[in-house]
Amino acid sequence: MDITHYFTSPIVTVRNEELLPDLKRYIYKQKVKGIESNCAAQLKKNLVESKFDLFSREDDIIIKTRNFIGEELAKLINELNSESCLYNITFSDSWYHIGKRNSVHDVHNHSNCSWCGVYYIQSGNKGSGETCFINPASSSYMDDGSRYLDSQAEFRMKPEDGLLLLFPSHLKHYQSLYTGRKDRIIIGFNSQLWRISDGT
Repeated sequence: MDITHYFTSPIVTVRNEELLPDLKRYIYKQKVKGIESNCAAQLKKNLVESKFDLFSREDDIIIKTRNFIGEELAKLINELNSESCLYNITFSDSWYHIGKRNSVHDVHNHSNCSWCGVYYIQSGNKGSGETCFINPASSSYMDDGSRYLDSQAEFRMKPEDGLLLLFPSHLKHYQSLYTGRKDRIIIGFNSQLWRISDGT
């Protein structure tokens, strides 16, 4: 009997802690209040969110962060497609959250992009505030024949300072309840990628 698993969804992690001190200072200097993006505020509790224009800014630390993430996205797409190409990468949305104690961001996915990401600037106190992904392969009927789906119903990523998390936009996800006392700070983004040369 040959069993092959199809329709997998790649979730990718990269680490970079060098940018964190400057990013943290930059974010706190902005003094954001409330959900300035005006996007799906009903899904967000006990957190503040910037406008969706973070990577359009020309501050030095934002340029460095945008370049780092763009380079990692290009590497990822080349790896997935088994090629070596150059890409035009557009960040259609980019923002940051500062989550307070008992913050959550309920289930959602992202439209008008192919890849999304979370860059953990300050993960806060350990043991909560995980980024949770819901398996897109679901069934409306459960018996012993579909029990294997139960064990794959959710994947939980533990936040770590300096961890960049990349995932395809179709995956539904949420931030679990954050119970720490330190601020939980992340950068989020949506991206569109178009090949501009084959790299030769």
